[in-house]
Amino acid sequence: MTIFELEQTNLQKIQTQYKDLRAKYEKLIQRVIKEYKNDPFLQANLLEQFSTKISQINKHLQDPFFGRIDFTNLTDSKKQKDICYIGKVGIIDETGKIITVDWRAPIASLYYDSNVGLAEYNSPSGIIKGKLELKRQFEIENGKLKSYQDVNTISNDEFLKPYLNVNADNRLKNIVSTIQSEQNYIIRRPLNENMIVQGTAGSGKTTVALHRIAYLIYNEQKNYKENQFLVIGPNAYFMDYISSVLPDLDVNTVTQYTFLDIVNNYLDDKIKIIDQNNRLEDFLKGYEQEEIIKFKSSLKFKDAICQFVTDIEKNIIHGPLIFKGIKLIDEKIIESFLNKNNLGINERIKEFNKYCRKYIKDNNDEIKNRYWLKFRDEYLSLKEDDLRRQEILKETEAFNQEIFKIDKIVNEYFKEVNLKPLELYKLFIQNCEKYLNKDDCNIELLKKITLEAIGKRKLGYEDLPSLMYLNLLFNGYKNYDSFIHVVIDEAQDFGLFHFFVFKKLFKNSTFSIFGDLAQSIYSYQSINNWDEVQDLFVNDCKFLKLEKSYRTTYEIMESANLILKTLGYVLGKAVLRHGTPVKVFHITKNNIVNYISDKINMLKKDLKSIAIICKDEEKTIGLARCLSDIKNINIITSKNTKYDGGICLVPSYLAKGLEFDAVIIYNVDDYDCNNEIDMKLLYVAMTRALHILEITYQNTLMEPLKTLLEDGDEDKRI
Repeated sequence: MTIFELEQTNLQKIQTQYKDLRAKYEKLIQRVIKEYKNDPFLQANLLEQFSTKISQINKHLQDPFFGRIDFTNLTDSKKQKDICYIGKVGIIDETGKIITVDWRAPIASLYYDSNVGLAEYNSPSGIIKGKLELKRQFEIENGKLKSYQDVNTISNDEFLKPYLNVNADNRLKNIVSTIQSEQNYIIRRPLNENMIVQGTAGSGKTTVALHRIAYLIYNEQKNYKENQFLVIGPNAYFMDYISSVLPDLDVNTVTQYTFLDIVNNYLDDKIKIIDQNNRLEDFLKGYEQEEIIKFKSSLKFKDAICQFVTDIEKNIIHGPLIFKGIKLIDEKIIESFLNKNNLGINERIKEFNKYCRKYIKDNNDEIKNRYWLKFRDEYLSLKEDDLRRQEILKETEAFNQEIFKIDKIVNEYFKEVNLKPLELYKLFIQNCEKYLNKDDCNIELLKKITLEAIGKRKLGYEDLPSLMYLNLLFNGYKNYDSFIHVVIDEAQDFGLFHFFVFKKLFKNSTFSIFGDLAQSIYSYQSINNWDEVQDLFVNDCKFLKLEKSYRTTYEIMESANLILKTLGYVLGKAVLRHGTPVKVFHITKNNIVNYISDKINMLKKDLKSIAIICKDEEKTIGLARCLSDIKNINIITSKNTKYDGGICLVPSYLAKGLEFDAVIIYNVDDYDCNNEIDMKLLYVAMTRALHILEITYQNTLMEPLKTLLEDGDEDKRI
C-alpha cells in the first residue's frame, strides 16, 4: 500500500470515528431529555455540551485534519511514539482517547516551529524533549485526500506557493495549516504579556490577531469566559469579516467592538462623530487644522485635562453636608469617600450617597430630634392657640419627609460635578488657557473650532479620548474592567491619547496591538512611532515584527517598496512567489473606459476579485459614471462599505484591510509624491493585489515609479 493510500485509509478511519462519536452524542441527548426532566438547569447544560460536540464534528467531518506529526518522547522512559493528526478542533472520544489534536494544543506547536529531528515543546508539566520523525501536510477536498507533502523535504516558500496562488476568497480556508513560525511565536505568547506587532502589508496581522484570540481562549477556558476577550477593529466591514472567521476557529462569543462602538456604549450620550474618511477627504482637499488635531491626540492634552479634573476635585468638598441648618454628615467622612481614587468621581459620590441613605435610616429619630430642638423652646413658649405652633409642626413634619430624599440633598451638594462628559469637556475648553501652554498650539483657534463642534454635538476622533477620559475619571469603568485581554487591529490609526485611554479603561487587560506605520493614513491624528506606545506600558511590552508579506507576488512587493523608500520605512519582504510583472500604462481620458472594460473582460476569466482603486471618493464616483455601461461593478463608498467579491471600484482608504486577485490603480497622477498621506494611500492601494497589479497615469509618471517603465514606454499611450 502506498503512503497516499495509507493516508486515505486513515482519513476514512477518522471520519468513521467522528460518525460513531456523533451517534453516541445523539443517543446521550435523547437520554438527557428523558432522565433530567426534573432538573432543567443540569439538562440544559448537558444538552448544550453535547450539541456543541455534535456541531464540531459536523463542521469538520469532511476535513478533520490538515497535518500530521510523529513524535517520540525521549523525556519519558518508555520512549513512546505519538502519531498526531492535527485539525482545526480537537476531538476526543468518550473514553478520553484523542482522535484529532487541536492546533492550539501544546504538542501541535511542533508542527509550526520544528524541523524533523531533535525537537521540544512546552507542556503544562514542563518542557518535553524528543525526536520529530515526520511532519506532513494534507490537502483534503470534499472528504477525499487530494495530496500530501512531507514538509521537511521542500523549502518553506516552495511549500507555501500552492496556498498563496489561490484566489482571494479561498485563502482563509488554509490559514491554520499554513501558519508560519514567526506568526506562531506571536500567537502562542502567554496571556500575561503585552505586545506590539509591526507588520508589513500582507504579513498576516489580522490572521495572527484572530488566531491569538482563539489560542488564548482555548488555553485559558478554565480560568476565563470567552466574552472576557475583546477584539477592537477599525470599522463595521472588519467586524463583519471577523464574525465569519472566528467561528471557524471554534470561537463564538468573543466580544467584538469597533472603537466607535466603545465610544457610543461607554459615553451613553447622543453625539455625532465625524467620519474618519470624511475628515481624510477634507485633508486631501487642503484642510489646515493638523496641528490642533495632532495636539488633541497627544498626552500633553491628556495632562491638561488631568489638571482640570484635579482643580475640580480640590473644590468638590466644601464643608459638611448640611440640610436646613442640621449637620448630617461630617466633612471628614465625605473626604474618606471622595479620596477613593480607584473609582470615578461620580462613583465615589454614589457610594457616599448609599452611605447617607443607610445613615439616615439608622439615625432617623436622632436627626429628627436634633431638628425639633431648634424649635422646642420657641414652641413651648407659645400659647396653645398660637398659629406659629402649627407652622412649626408642619415644618418639622416636612423635614421628616424630606430627609429621606437624601439623594436630592447629596446631588445639590455635588451639583458642580454632576455633569455629563460633553458638558465637562465644554467647561474644560472654555477654560483651557489655564491648562495649556501657548507653545503647544493656537489656543484661541482650538477653543473656537472645538466649542463650535460641541455646540453642534458633532466631534472628531481627536476629541473622543478626552470625552472617554473625562467619563472614566467621573463615572468609572462601566464593566470594561472585566476584560482580561484586548486585541487591537489597525492600531497605527490611533493617537497616543487613545492608547492611554485604552490602557486605563481596560485596566485588568493585557494587550496585543497590531498595525503598520506605513499604512497610517490618518497620520494627522495618529502615533509617530511604536516606542511612545511601548513607553505607556513602562517596559512591560514586547515589540515584535512581521516583515514577510504572504499576500503579494515578489514583483508587486518590490514595486510597493519603491513607495516605502520615499516614506523612509523598512522595506517589505515577499515570499519568493513570482508572478506577472507590474505593468504601467499611459492612458488618456478618452480611452480609460475601453482600457478598463477590456482588462475586466480579460481578468475575470481566471480571477474572482478585481478592484479599480481611485485615490478618493470623488474620483471613484466620477470614474463610476464613466463606467456605467459596464455591468456588475460594485461601487464602494463611505455609505456602502460592504464588499462580497467580484469587480469593484473603491477609494484607496476604503481598500485598506481588503485584498483582491487583481488591482488596477486609476491615474496615479492624483497622488502627490511629496505628500506623506498620499504616498501612504498609494502604498495601501498597491499592496491590495495578490497576483496582478497594473498602474495607470495620464500625464507624467511620478518619479518613484519610473523604474517600472520598460524601455520606450514613457511615450507609449493606450
